[in-house]
Formats: sequence, structure tokens, C-alpha cells
Amino acid sequence: MYRRWQKEAVDKYRTLESFNTFLSRLTPLTGPNVLRACDPADLYSVLSALHSKDRNPELQVNNNPGFYYFLADAVQPPGSEAAGVDMGVPVPTGGEAAASPAAAAAGAPVRREAVIPVSSKCTLLTTDLLAQMFKLEAHPNVSHILLAIVDDDGSASLVRVFNYIQPPFEGPETLPPLDVEGGGVGGESDDD
Repeated sequence: MYRRWQKEAVDKYRTLESFNTFLSRLTPLTGPNVLRACDPADLYSVLSALHSKDRNPELQVNNNPGFYYFLADAVQPPGSEAAGVDMGVPVPTGGEAAASPAAAAAGAPVRREAVIPVSSKCTLLTTDLLAQMFKLEAHPNVSHILLAIVDDDGSASLVRVFNYIQPPFEGPETLPPLDVEGGGVGGESDDD
């Protein structure tokens, strides 16, 4: 049994659908803009990882560009709802997605995030491909996605990627000067 199922997730293992059932649900991706970032085994590994963490993954298909992704319950830090922080995909209404039992019991809204599986062997991962992954037809204004990078052994690592680039400084004038009077950048020198 895999490590993700050894602790508190044993009961969830029994409710995970089989790989063959999962394969039968996949609709073929067609068209000129199909992103080949992962294969069905990688998709199933991400489904398994999200299911073991009780994140209620729901398979989604994006047609242009063509790729599969999951909507999953977000892990909310304490107090984030009170602060009004919302960086994910809006909660679907009309019973489109099941809320996690803990959040439903608390009466709290469940924030959903887009989780896009990518094979660790994918050589196509460029900034252009990442830009294509932000073109979710169902959620056009998403501020971030989670990349689920899947290794050969089926382990998945989640990495949050934002839909903008944050510069490290506000401009070159905010950088410390290279030559500081009275010593180097770190302050005065002990060498006299």
C-alpha cells in the first residue's frame, strides 16, 4: 500500500474509484491545441493524492487548449475566510461540486482550486505552456492554479503558480548601492 494511504486515509482508500473506471470516464481530447503535459496514469496519481487528503477532486476538461484538470477543495489557513482572502476558483453552485464534510458541518463556504497534473518528464513546460494552462474555459479569471507535478513512482507535489509576475524590487533605484562608504555592502570592514 502506498504511503499516502498508511495514516489517516485508510478509509478513503476504500472509496477511491479503480483505475479502469477512471479511464472509462476520460473523454478523448481532440483539436489542434491539446497540451500533452501528462498521461492517464499521472492523472490518476493526482486523483489518488487529492482523494487521500479529502480534497474532493472533480475531473474537469478544458477544450481550448485541451487538457484535463481537477477542481479540489482548497486548504484554508485559519482566519483566511475572516480576512476575505479569495485567490482560487469560485465555489460552483447548484450541486456541481460536493463540499468537504468538515467545511459543510462548519457551514463555511468551500473555496475550490484548479489542480493541473504535469508529468515530471514533461519537456514542454515553458512559460507559454503555463500561460495556456491559465486559460480555463469554466473559470476565466482564475488568479492561481496548482500544478501537480507527478514523478515516475506516482508521487505528486503541489506547486501554486500565480497568474502574474511579482518583481523582486520596485525598481532599480531601490537596490542597495554596490559601493558603500566606510566598508562593503555588509557594513564596515574589520580589515584595517
